[in-house]
Amino acid sequence: MIMKRHIWISTDYSEIEPNLKDDSNVDVVVTLPDRTRWWGTFFSYQNIETLRQKNKETGECLSGTYLWSANMIISEDVSRETIEKVVDHLMEEGDLQRVMAKISDVPSESEADYGEGFFDKC
Repeated sequence: MIMKRHIWISTDYSEIEPNLKDDSNVDVVVTLPDRTRWWGTFFSYQNIETLRQKNKETGECLSGTYLWSANMIISEDVSRETIEKVVDHLMEEGDLQRVMAKISDVPSESEADYGEGFFDKC
């Protein structure tokens, strides 16, 4: 069952450059009908390895000894389809609020950005 949500992705590789979806990371904001917004960064598994190798060369993060990011979610790829599937699963399991960080709520003047009826009370 898909719950009502709006997902913003910093770069949608599914449409722009499909080949980058397997080796990249993107910021994601999930907005719920109660006006709360949740933020996290999705990394593909391959991107973790790419970043580790880069850091080995540049010396960052103790030359690739570690890697961290706030609200990191590692997934098969960073396509919209995969991100939506993961977000829906997190919501169904009641884990969205544990995995992603709460950011400012949606102000009433921004309602139009989410489509008519998104914030209607049930």
